[in-house]
Amino acid sequence: MILFRPLIRYADFKGRASRAEYWLFAIFQAVWYGFLVALAAVAAGQADTAGVAPGVLVALALIGVSVVGLIVPNYSVLVRRLHDTGRGAVWLVLLAPGLASAFLTCVTLGTAAGSVGLGAGREVFVGTILAGLGTAGLLGLVGMLGQMVMGVLMLLPGTRGENRFGPDPRDPAARYSSGGGGGTVYDDARLEALFAEAKRANAAGEDPGRPVFDFGPGPTPIAPSGWHAPAPGTAPAPTFGRRGT
Repeated sequence: MILFRPLIRYADFKGRASRAEYWLFAIFQAVWYGFLVALAAVAAGQADTAGVAPGVLVALALIGVSVVGLIVPNYSVLVRRLHDTGRGAVWLVLLAPGLASAFLTCVTLGTAAGSVGLGAGREVFVGTILAGLGTAGLLGLVGMLGQMVMGVLMLLPGTRGENRFGPDPRDPAARYSSGGGGGTVYDDARLEALFAEAKRANAAGEDPGRPVFDFGPGPTPIAPSGWHAPAPGTAPAPTFGRRGT
C-alpha cells in the first residue's frame, strides 16, 4: 500500500518517490499526531485528581516515540522525492537554518535556566535570552523561507521516465525492479498478481514447483574434453582394463 511505503522503505535513500507517496505519508502523520493530541486532551479533561492523568502520559509517550521513530523515514522519502524531480540530497541544506534555529533555542533556554540555578544576576539571564533567541529568530526566518521552497519542490511533478536516480515510480513496468541505481520498489499490484497466479495453479492441480518467473532456457551441456559420442546403433567400446592415453 502506497500509504505505508515510506515505512517499508524505512532507511532507503536510493531510488525515487512519487508525489502521492510523499504527501499521503505526510497526511497520515498529521492525522496520527492529531489523534494523539486529541487523546491527551480528552484524558486531561476526564482526570479526577490534581496529578497528570495516565492517559496523558500514554499519549505523550506515543508522540515522543513516533517523532523519534519517524525521523529516518521522513528524510528518506524526502530524499527520494527530490530524486524524482531530478535533484540530489544536497537540497536538504534548505532545511539547515530551521534545524539550527530549533537547536539554538533549546541551548539558549537551557543555558538561561542554568545561569539562574547558579545564582547569576538578572542582567546575565536577560542578556543570554536576548542574544540566543534573537539569533534563533533570524535563523528561523531563513528556515521558513527554506521550508517554503522545499514545499514547492515537493509539489513539482517528477521526471517522466528513468533519470539518473532510477526508474519512474509511476511506470507499472518499472515498479518492481532494483535497477537504475534505485532500491527495490514494492508494487502491490504485482505481488497480488503473483499470489493470484499461484492460487490458480494450485486449484488447477498444476505442478507446485513450476517456477513463477521464466528465466529462459538453461545452459547448454558441455561434454568432457576428449569425449566423443558413439555413432548411432553402435555400443561404446569398453574401457575397463585399458590404460588411458
